Amino acid sequence: MRMAKILNCILCTIAIFLLSLTWVYYCLRDSTLALWLALVVALAACYIIWRAQSRWEKGKKIKLAKKKQIAALTEYLRFGENNAELFADMLRYYRFEVKKANDDDLVVMKNGITSYVATRFVQDSLSKEEIAKAVIAAKRAKCSKLYVFANKADKSLVDAANARIHTVTVDVANTYALLEQCDKLPALKEIKPSKKPLIIAKYALNRRRFGWYFTSSLFLIALSVISFIPWYMLTWATINFGLALYSLLNRRFNVPPTNVTLD
Repeated sequence: MRMAKILNCILCTIAIFLLSLTWVYYCLRDSTLALWLALVVALAACYIIWRAQSRWEKGKKIKLAKKKQIAALTEYLRFGENNAELFADMLRYYRFEVKKANDDDLVVMKNGITSYVATRFVQDSLSKEEIAKAVIAAKRAKCSKLYVFANKADKSLVDAANARIHTVTVDVANTYALLEQCDKLPALKEIKPSKKPLIIAKYALNRRRFGWYFTSSLFLIALSVISFIPWYMLTWATINFGLALYSLLNRRFNVPPTNVTLD
């Protein structure tokens, strides 16, 4: 992996040097100045590309780990035997006075306002029946506010609940952030989230296409030297090199490799 990173950096630096050299020469018609300027640009680009690759790889790992943890928390809460206990500890951190209602729900108080806390991690999206039950339970407990923690909730359902009681919904990503902030995250087993990028873009802009765009760029640079339309060739060479860089560095269409192979 490190060797591939070094090789990619070297290839990109060479291409930037050639592009810069050709562009500057055609603009200034001074080969010595073009050589030095191209060298400076190439060295600066080499440093930037190396740092960018390192930073993006680190960011990709952090983002992927976070997604795995959120997916794992979803499963943990979906099958949790006593979610109320976990949320009670979290809410105490945020200075709520907690009174347990049952294994899934809580009645809490803060600043003189009594609120009902419902945890509903039973499916992908909060259903109409589930939020209706939470509203009814909150009214029976004589609460003036309802907090619903769920995977996600449609805005129409939240608006319908809001018409009956002040309702705040918290999705699983924000639930994770709240638990992480107060250091109350349970021990989680990582689950790899699925990704569904656009099929055409995934094929055209992934790391495997880097070589095609890069080679095309070099070919067009060489062709511009003998062509009657050098500006046209250089423009397309620059575009191809830009596509090569994007294909190499983008995180959206480069899915991390798995440890399983099907030979």
